[in-house]
Amino acid sequence: MKHLAFVFLMVIGLQVQGQEQEGTGVIKANPFGWFAGQYQFGYEHFLSEKLSVQVIPGLIFSNVSLSKAAADSAFFFESFDATRLGVIVVPEVRYYLGDVAPDGLYIAPFGRFRSVTTTVDSDEGSTRKRQTIGGGFVLGYQYQLANGLTGELFLGPQFKSSKTTYSGDFEEYDDLDFEDTDGSGLRFGLTIGIGW
Repeated sequence: MKHLAFVFLMVIGLQVQGQEQEGTGVIKANPFGWFAGQYQFGYEHFLSEKLSVQVIPGLIFSNVSLSKAAADSAFFFESFDATRLGVIVVPEVRYYLGDVAPDGLYIAPFGRFRSVTTTVDSDEGSTRKRQTIGGGFVLGYQYQLANGLTGELFLGPQFKSSKTTYSGDFEEYDDLDFEDTDGSGLRFGLTIGIGW
């Protein structure tokens, strides 16, 4: 039985190797994230005409405002500046449904890890660290333009679980960041890239 399994794996390996696109890949960026302080750049590598793997890591950096009830009033709030700093990594496997990668409609299961620390600028001992892990799948379309340029759109459901820890007096501040709480949501975006 072991020999049969070995032969089966060898045949599959030879088929994938025969279809492999040598040295083919796309370096890409997600410009939508830049507006939210999420700077992602990644790489998609083609394993065959239909199959690829991709990883998109990123840096999260933005300045935000928090509010806190004024010490002498229950009706008035003070505003405080805070800084968000963190990382995000999204690995995925893509299967192109009709055309040859990197062109056409694809489906891609993905994983997702995000860790962000928010620090009150005037009270650096007050922080919130939120780590989120999750995954899902997207349906997307990537189009190869002239000179190796690519563009793509994708959309799909995602599921995530988060863990939040506080230090100092951070819990006294109000923050409207509901982006990475537990539950389900949509992952969507647009990337631009250059391939060879």
